[in-house]
Amino acid sequence: MILSHDDIVKAIKDGTIGFDPQVEARQIGEASVDLRLGYQFTKYREDLPDVTISVAEGLRTLGELKAWKTLELGPQDELGRPSKFVLEPKEFILGITLESITVPRSMIALVEGRSTYARVGLSMHQTAPWIQPGWSGPIILEMTNHGPLNIQLRPGVDRPCQVTFFKLTSEVAETEAYGARATDVYKDQTHPLRHDPTARR
Repeated sequence: MILSHDDIVKAIKDGTIGFDPQVEARQIGEASVDLRLGYQFTKYREDLPDVTISVAEGLRTLGELKAWKTLELGPQDELGRPSKFVLEPKEFILGITLESITVPRSMIALVEGRSTYARVGLSMHQTAPWIQPGWSGPIILEMTNHGPLNIQLRPGVDRPCQVTFFKLTSEVAETEAYGARATDVYKDQTHPLRHDPTARR
């Protein structure tokens, strides 16, 4: 069962679903919630050496290589103008949502790009749309500009993706929910490629 507008509003009010900061009424659609773009953008360095990594063994190699650069923007630039980020054609960037989400053990969520952004060639994720039961934290956006134009994005304003909530047939046990296992390293993440074990609950 997919939660409709009224179900989402009720779940937010009673604390079943959590958003931090709280979403605005205009972000809640017929059966989904638009998420705002956060202020952090991470890109792989262009001068990386020829190296092969094993994803099965984790992303430690990337950390050892210092393989990325992260840009942290504020609401305004040094001249007081609203911050902007330009994604160039064929460029791949790891972004992050402004909102942190809490998904209860009775639900699973799906994050997808929005049609308006897709029509200029912007995709939001490669293969990772599911937000598991028990999840908490912001969502990493694997953004690629597939189109021929530069795409200007405004953190805190642009809403490039949406999240839909599905009710499970039965609640996942606490020991099986996301975050219960040592391998669930992305819970409460603050960066797409850097994990601080002391930050976990």
